[in-house]
Amino acid sequence: MEERLKLYKKPNMKKPCLVAAWPGMGNVALIAVNYLKDKLGATALGELSSTDFFAPTGATVAKQIILPPERPNNQFYYYSSPQTPNDILFFIGSIQPVPHREYEFAQELLKIAKMWGVTLVLTTAAAPSDMNYQDSPRVFAVPNEAQLLKKLMEYKVHFMSEGNIAGLNGLLISAARGMKLDGICLLGEIPFFTAQIEFPKAAIKVLEILTKLLGVRVDFLDLEMYTAQKEKEIAPLAAILSRGSSESVESDKDAHPEEKIVPEAGKEISRVVRMKIEKLFRDAETDGNYKLKMQLKEELDRWNLFDEYQDRFLDLFRKI
Repeated sequence: MEERLKLYKKPNMKKPCLVAAWPGMGNVALIAVNYLKDKLGATALGELSSTDFFAPTGATVAKQIILPPERPNNQFYYYSSPQTPNDILFFIGSIQPVPHREYEFAQELLKIAKMWGVTLVLTTAAAPSDMNYQDSPRVFAVPNEAQLLKKLMEYKVHFMSEGNIAGLNGLLISAARGMKLDGICLLGEIPFFTAQIEFPKAAIKVLEILTKLLGVRVDFLDLEMYTAQKEKEIAPLAAILSRGSSESVESDKDAHPEEKIVPEAGKEISRVVRMKIEKLFRDAETDGNYKLKMQLKEELDRWNLFDEYQDRFLDLFRKI
């Protein structure tokens, strides 16, 4: 472990909380944690130099040329808080580990965190939904210990009764429980179609809760300005998707008049409808564009089948 951990400094931290982030849907995690780190003026502490857990999975093209593989960037930062009894240890990873080694990597990171006396682990992630991009995102808090639910009730958060949090932003909290560390993942709500593009509005809402949990204050002005800029970029795409979904529904009504009425709860869905849904899934999995995914969502909602297909549908957005 010591060979893999390269330190620039050896500070004496007081009961630090670990705040970690990796790339994920809507880039919510990295936006939130990088913004907090920069606003607090956190100091570079060191890096986890091991490449054992990482391997290139694709090629990056820039200026019409394929670039050499990038080395994974796994950086530690720290912030000594003058206002709270706890310092903050940041860990920011540039890429997710290779499949089947994620848990091992999470354990190694947590062993390092425990060396500095970390007892609380915090991560952030995204929760895709059919929300309107102009609405205020909700924040879902998911702890790894039932006793933490009571503490979280003091904040304006929602809770998840069941589900899945993809990637290390979720797995680290699970691994923390296995190492007797408290952990909380804060998920910012994002529209489905922003899963593979930035949605900083969710990062702001996550930061509002994260800063309260940490007992620190930062201003969100720069992030609010960036959010306004991104909303202008998102608006045309949202309009196209909305128009496309409406046109699809109208077209389906004309082509299949027998399917106009949504069946009552408990009534069997026709084989024709199931076949159409399977075709939409195949098209969305093959092509991967947002319009096809939103057409599929419209069809599932139309037949009250979204809950049944939810995990499979969300998998379409978990490839980021």
